[in-house]
Amino acid sequence: MQIKLSYFNNRIHTLLTGPGFGFGFPYRGRKGRAHLAKTANATFITLLTLFAHALSAQQPIISTATDYIAHNQFAGADQYLDSILKINPKTVDAIMMKGNVLLNEAWGSGAKSHFNTEKAESIFDSSAIDESYFIPIIPIDTSVKIDKLWKQCIELDPTRTDIKKGLCNLYSLSLRTVELERQLIQMQSIITENEENAFLYAEYARNLKIRGHFDDAMHVYDLIAHMFPNLAGLRCDMANEYFYAGELNKCLQYLDSTLSEKDVDQTSFINAAALYSELGDYDQAYNTFKRYSEKDTLIEADFYKGLWMFARMDTGYYTQLRKFIDGATEQSYYDELQLAQKLLPYGRVPFTLDDYRQLATNSKISRYYRVLILQRGVTQFKTECEPFLLFGSFYCAIKNYPAAIQLLDLDLPTREGRCKLEGGQREQWYLNYAFALYKQGKKELASPYFESLFKANDGFIQQAAKYFVAKTNWENGKKEEAKKLFDEVASDRFQTKYSWLSKGYLNH
Repeated sequence: MQIKLSYFNNRIHTLLTGPGFGFGFPYRGRKGRAHLAKTANATFITLLTLFAHALSAQQPIISTATDYIAHNQFAGADQYLDSILKINPKTVDAIMMKGNVLLNEAWGSGAKSHFNTEKAESIFDSSAIDESYFIPIIPIDTSVKIDKLWKQCIELDPTRTDIKKGLCNLYSLSLRTVELERQLIQMQSIITENEENAFLYAEYARNLKIRGHFDDAMHVYDLIAHMFPNLAGLRCDMANEYFYAGELNKCLQYLDSTLSEKDVDQTSFINAAALYSELGDYDQAYNTFKRYSEKDTLIEADFYKGLWMFARMDTGYYTQLRKFIDGATEQSYYDELQLAQKLLPYGRVPFTLDDYRQLATNSKISRYYRVLILQRGVTQFKTECEPFLLFGSFYCAIKNYPAAIQLLDLDLPTREGRCKLEGGQREQWYLNYAFALYKQGKKELASPYFESLFKANDGFIQQAAKYFVAKTNWENGKKEEAKKLFDEVASDRFQTKYSWLSKGYLNH
């Protein structure tokens, strides 16, 4: 059984981001997803808009005003800047810093924010609701005031690219997508000076994304991509974004677009191969690793081929992995060597369910390799529950809900009633299956499975089940039934994030 489906025919076989603040530009390293650097202090964002030109130690106005802002002394900063402008009303740094005072004051006030509902409702994140769920948004009225100040600066000194970038950042933080796109178009000649700018300016798209405006974010990405029509790396980053948003067909489109380019960078090869692998398109993953290996005289493809052979129970995997081990160095292929050496003995001794379980639940194994261990499980242990549960949960977690439903469907003929579920395993199975149905829009089908978990031993599972049934009832106009369930979750002595969410509905 291989979960692999194809373009526009349900080809569904998933850039981790931090807070996405101003200088958090992506680092595109060899092994990882593109990711964002986190700022040290989310409440102090003055540096978002200054960039290199204005951060010079020889800028006393900026240095002094920044010191005031860092200590939340906004009135003091304003008074200081006004004293500068009283002497010379055209002092650009002083005008710019007045904008930064407004920006930081609004940021720290928490007057407006985006609540990350997706993270809050996810069954794969049990953390309590805290400030990390709330992403600040600069209010429009404040944004307009800052906009006016910074445009005044640019009129006085058109060479201040740092302030032009600051405007992009401001528009993204205040969800002014139209203004952001207009500013990017005006700066096209600056942006296209070098390819690295494509990744730097994509930060503004990510600012929109983490504030709940995913479609707008992808429009901005697309705008930048059109400025760099042959840049494979940016398209690969867009594939990453679609992957983590659960828009898997779009992800595959952009992966294919990435690899259609003549010049593909190493990071894009690795990321594309990893995504293909996680999505179950092992052929394309191998072909991508092969292109990568041929271009850079590496042997990553040799390892992946052996792992893929192991997944489909091809006994030739032993020879293939032996070949890889003999040619690899620990310095370059530590993770791959560790896994290859774990798998090698099973060319001589049986691979048991216990062996499978240890590998399938080993979080140290990269997901794009572990998915092949999971594939081996459902191929070899067809009459067992656990491989289907683990693989289904894996796909549910990466938002490949159709594949999760296919693996977890209790009525599938392949199981023929042989998969007897008990205790915690049953609870996990039903929770993942119901959640996949719910997220796939099949909420009425999900409800009976959620309801069967109302007396679950696990308090988190019990509350999640009640919350989703209550939410479905609420959306269907059954407000009283919903309130009863919301009240049970909200008043439970075992408080979870679903308790907090339920209180929100009760206070609606």
